[in-house]
Amino acid sequence: MSVKIKADIRHWLRELDKKYFFVMLGFAVIVYFPLISLKLTNTVDGLWTTAEYMAGAWELSNGRWFWLVTSFLRFSLQLEPINAVVCLVLVSLGVTKLHMTFKTVHEGRTSCLDWLAGLCYVSNVVVGCYLSFHFIAPEYGFSFFFAMLATEHVIRGKSAVSSIVPAAVLLALSLGLYQTNLACFCLVLLAYFLLLLFQNGEKQKIREYICKSLASAASGAVLYLLILKITLWATGTAMADYQGGADISVSGILKNLPSSVEKCYELFYRYFFGTLVKHNMLQETAVVFALIFCVVGAALACRLVRLIRRKDWENTFYGTAALLVLPMMCTVFMVATSQALFYIPMSGGLALFLPVCFWLLDSSREGKTACDAFRKCWNKAEKALILLTAAAVVYGSVFMSAVDQQAMYEGRKATKQIADLVAGELVAEGYYDLPEKLPVMLVGRPSASPLFRTHIIYWDANDYAQVGLFEKENAATMRYSWNAVFRDLTPMQLELCSDEVYDELIRTEEIKRMPTFPEKGSMQEMDGVYVIKISEDYLIDE
Repeated sequence: MSVKIKADIRHWLRELDKKYFFVMLGFAVIVYFPLISLKLTNTVDGLWTTAEYMAGAWELSNGRWFWLVTSFLRFSLQLEPINAVVCLVLVSLGVTKLHMTFKTVHEGRTSCLDWLAGLCYVSNVVVGCYLSFHFIAPEYGFSFFFAMLATEHVIRGKSAVSSIVPAAVLLALSLGLYQTNLACFCLVLLAYFLLLLFQNGEKQKIREYICKSLASAASGAVLYLLILKITLWATGTAMADYQGGADISVSGILKNLPSSVEKCYELFYRYFFGTLVKHNMLQETAVVFALIFCVVGAALACRLVRLIRRKDWENTFYGTAALLVLPMMCTVFMVATSQALFYIPMSGGLALFLPVCFWLLDSSREGKTACDAFRKCWNKAEKALILLTAAAVVYGSVFMSAVDQQAMYEGRKATKQIADLVAGELVAEGYYDLPEKLPVMLVGRPSASPLFRTHIIYWDANDYAQVGLFEKENAATMRYSWNAVFRDLTPMQLELCSDEVYDELIRTEEIKRMPTFPEKGSMQEMDGVYVIKISEDYLIDE
């Protein structure tokens, strides 16, 4: 058995396009070098959890059962830059497997568009967001990589068993780490289905592919749920209400299907033409992204027209339906959790949409098979336009990732400055000379303090990257944030008050009348708690 496994690994390594992989990894390291070298984190969980974290009941209650395994294997340590490098290696491997799946059959070499498609994904802000969660970055990477390996087995498997079984297992592992990569799995399979149609594949092969894809997706989802249910039962853990996970049921999915589908398309529109995620600097100029979609849409429409000209109405129906459903696949997980709030880490499928379209278009070009001069000229013009479009997407993605990293750096520096001043005042007032130190209550978030100083670029970043813009969901999130600041940025012993005490004092008139730090009176004792008012923006979000 071990001999066979070693042989399979050697075969896999021989097949891997190492040049493409190392270019993707090298480019990603360059793009995210500030984040890696400065150990930057986001302003939420990435700030709260740094050197050590062991996944447990909370992760299991959210359906991420395989995270418990990977966390155990890493001894709960979150060492940088190891976690970031592991994540980038896995993302680059996943992109390389995609490139090898869509590699054109009429060209032996890797085309420029093929290179740009991969760079589009590795430079997207979603990858930077993954890295900013140090304690889960490898899990994000493994989830994406497993999803891409699963698609490869569906596409390349020589029989139903060799396709469905490994694909189902890999998909279950991917979902057990992060469920939203179901979107990447479905998006790639649907895009390759379109490729088969555009390349005039055999009817039998196309029908077999449909069956394999549906069976793999269904089997993987069932296997994931089965392992989850068994693990929850064995550990006596209940599903949490987080993102509506506890309320998922087949009847609920069917009941909410129309609204869920509508939400998938709405998220797609808001991602590329709205402000759902700031993923590209060119978003600010709506005309640019409209032109990008015009070019991609026109190229896909041309391939559909070629399909119609063959008068193969079955494949034409499949192709039309697949193109219409393609945007929905980017957020297909919302069909199960239609009431869930959308966060940037969930945008992996949306980030993969344009790269997959580029691979699809590159692999389905007519090339030298065009039979007349006009079509040859059109193909050349189309190729140039798509190349320009892909280059523009990469260009805008790289700079948007740079903005987010700069915001993390400036926000951390400004937050540390405020924390250092607070620490100095506490020492000067003799707080640490007392035999029994009072618990401290820090009111407000650094970003609203008059001492918080950053460049304007800070406010152009995504909110996850705006370190100092603490979440005000409840007392616990504020406590997590301030505790992390005085643990990692300004290391000092500081006991924060309990969440119950925080909730009791936060709306009092005494705090409302207090001036903000560093004014006189901004640090006062109230009911056995040492209150420090950092800013006026302090009330908990309702």
